Parts: sequence; C-alpha cells; structure tokens
Amino acid sequence: MISLLLNKYHNLSKPLKASLWFVISSFLLKGISFITLPIFTRLLNTSEYGQVAVYQSWLVIFSIVTTLSIYSGGVLNVSLTKYFERKKEVISSYQGIAIVITMAFFILSLIILKPLANALGMMPFLVICMYIDILVQIPFNIWATSQRYDYEYKNLVTLTIINSILNPLFSIVAVLNFPAHRVEAKIVGALIISSIIGISLFIQNQRYGKKFFEWEMWKFGVMFSIVLIPHYLSTQILNQSDRVMINWLTGASDAGIYSVAYNFAMIFMLVLAGIESSLTPYIYKSLKENKIKQLYDKTVGVIGFEAILAIIFICFLPDIFKFLLPEAYYPALYVIPPVLVGIFFSMLYNLFGAVEFFYEENKYIAIASVMGAALNIVLNYIFIPIFGFMAAAYTTLICYAAFCLAHYYFMKIVLKKNNKSKLKIYNIKAIGLISLLLISSNFLMLTVYDNFMIRWLIILFICFIMLLNRNTIINMLRGLKE
Repeated sequence: MISLLLNKYHNLSKPLKASLWFVISSFLLKGISFITLPIFTRLLNTSEYGQVAVYQSWLVIFSIVTTLSIYSGGVLNVSLTKYFERKKEVISSYQGIAIVITMAFFILSLIILKPLANALGMMPFLVICMYIDILVQIPFNIWATSQRYDYEYKNLVTLTIINSILNPLFSIVAVLNFPAHRVEAKIVGALIISSIIGISLFIQNQRYGKKFFEWEMWKFGVMFSIVLIPHYLSTQILNQSDRVMINWLTGASDAGIYSVAYNFAMIFMLVLAGIESSLTPYIYKSLKENKIKQLYDKTVGVIGFEAILAIIFICFLPDIFKFLLPEAYYPALYVIPPVLVGIFFSMLYNLFGAVEFFYEENKYIAIASVMGAALNIVLNYIFIPIFGFMAAAYTTLICYAAFCLAHYYFMKIVLKKNNKSKLKIYNIKAIGLISLLLISSNFLMLTVYDNFMIRWLIILFICFIMLLNRNTIINMLRGLKE
C-alpha cells in the first residue's frame, strides 16, 4: 500500500508535487500555531495577548502600504513572466524597491514616533519593531513567491517549517525570561528568527540578481502595484480592523479575547482555502471550455460540503475550546460561530470573483473590497461601544455577506457586458438556501452552548439528518473530488 502511494507520488508532475507540499506546509504552519495557542494564552493575560494581536494587525496593514505588496503573487508573477530571462534581476530589484520605500516610511515615522504610537495604540518600541519586522520579511516574501513561481517547493517548505517551529519556541523562551516585559519579549523573540532568515535571504537574493536598482523594473513594479493597493489594503482592513478598533474602543483585554476567537476560526479558513485553491482553477477551466452545466452542478456540492464542515466545527467547538484554553478566554467562545459564518461568505465570494477575473474586469474587485472595508469600519465604530467586542463578530459576518452580494451583483454586470446575461453559471437558489441554513444553525447552537445535554441532542439529531441524506452528501464529496 505504501509502495503504491509512493509510486503514485513519484509519477506526479512537478506542479502537482509543489501544490501538494505547499498545502501540507500551510497545514503544518497553522497546526503549530494552533498548538502553541494554549501556551501563549497561559503565558500572557488577555490584555497582553490583545497588544500582541494589535501589533500583528498593524504589521499586516502597514506592510501593504510600505512595500506596495510588490511581493504578492499578482505583481511578482507578472514581472517574472514579463522579464523571464532576467528573473534573478527582478527578485533583487523588487527587493530593493520594497526596502527603499519601507525605509522612507520608517524615517518619517521616527520623526513623529510618539504621536504615531499613540494613534496606533502601541508602545513606541513596538512601532520600531514593526518596521524592522516588515524589512526582514521582504526578502523572504519575494524569495518565497519566486520559489512558488518555479515550483521549487523543497527549500521553501523546509524553511517554512523551520521558521514555524523556531518562531514560537524563541517567543516562549523570551517571555519566560522577561516576565516584566512579556509583550515585547513575545514580539522580539519571533523577530530574532525572522531577522536571521530575512538577512540571509537578502544577501542571497542580492548576490544572485546583482541589481538593487533597475529603473525599468522599478517603474513597472510600482505602477502595477499602486493600482492594486486599494484592493489589498481594503481586504486586510476587513480582516484586521476588528482587533484594532476593539483595542481603541474597549481596550486591549477585549482585543486579546477576540483575537483568540479569530485564531480558532483561522483553522476553518485554512481548510476552506485548500478547497478553494482547487475550485478556482476548475471554474476558469469550465468557463474557458464552456462546460457551464457541470460547473452549475458541482459548485453546489462543494459549497454544501463547506457549510457542513462549518456546522460540525460550530457544534463541537465548546468542548475543544474549554479543553485548550484558560477560563479568562471563555467569552471568546461566543465570537467564533459568527466569525466562521463570515469566513464562509468570504470564501463564497470567490465563485463570483472568478467570473470577474475570467472576463478581465478587475476593477470590480477593488470596488467591492473598498466598500466592504468602509462598511466594516462604520459598523464597528457604531456598535462596538454599545455591545462590546461581540459586535465585531457580527459586523464581520454582515460585511462579508455584503461583500459576497456585491460580487454577485458585479458578476451579473460583467456577464451582461459580455453578452452572457442569460448564462446560469451557478445555482444561486441552492447556494442561498445553504447559506440561510448555515446562518440558522449558527444562531441555534449559540442559544444552547451553555447546555451540554441539549447541545449534544442537537448534534445527534444533525447526525441523524445527515445519515438520512447520506446519498446527497456522498454526491457532494464526489463533486469535491472531481
């Protein structure tokens, strides 16, 4: 059996092997993060955990602006294709762009360090750490994207796993040795490993490419990236603004509790992302080959399967949560179900977004992203002061649902522009029904989370219904397999 599997693996193409290992490394990375979550929630109190979460949120948002996200797959992959014979120069010169722009922002931030730190809700020292973090991640991110482009998975997977192990390990050691400065220790401990990797890769990228500055490539990279900044920034604001605004409006402790909930939900997002990574190329292929009927049928099965996974996760969540985490974080339990449903809608939009991309109507992607981010900020500002951090979970759900509906509307516009308005690509009625059932299940389980007996009776009833409909579920799995 093992030899048969090994033979099948060896016969896979290089792109398939790369895809397989990229998925495995992602699961290992998130798995280690999930395993260390109970450790850090015991080492840090809710306020300290919140400060770390706010730091990480600002890190993601600032890195988009300061680096222009020039290492993202869209920008760098296009450039590696455009300058195929000069790929090494692309890597070293794009590394140069991102570092120069980030250093310019860093110097400006040092001039206004205290007011900037106050505005971000962080200590000045952490603002400095944030910029160092961005700088040392640039070489790794550019190198990693180039490795994926060439399907060179071995070195990337090895380095990713090493980083995912050493990063939390150094953080734990640092926190234990500096109990008076646990937040700073947690961040600096991880930063040590990132710096070693980043500096090493900077030297390697520069030695191979030998071009820190190349005007033609800098001009192309900057012009291409700037157009996409609103999309990248809005998407991350939608993902990160909850923790930042909770920290501003109700305090770091609430931000810490909410972040724990979000980290739990990220496991579900990882599973859905793995499914979506296969579904999206399938959509493109079906549209290109005009196989609309199979697309119409199969996508319902995939979406139904994702909804079932969400319901299962929501049902068993209290038992897992209370086993892993200390009591101070128990309020986060009620945040996770609506966040999970929001993640479901965030993945659902890919169905409609894929059609927009297929017909090269990229502008609608940016419009929907900006609208979703703006709505999220407004709703958070209104409802977090009234209902506390719980409100952020529901504003996230509402915004992702609105985000999804916006893309559906834009998809209809795109189809009309391309004289395809009568084309029924997806079974919208079935997808809408699945979405409503998931939302209903979310609210039903939340009402009985505190009652172990009733919750398990509902779980058994759901299992019974799934058993009665096992043929339908099997067909869903077949659709997923295909």
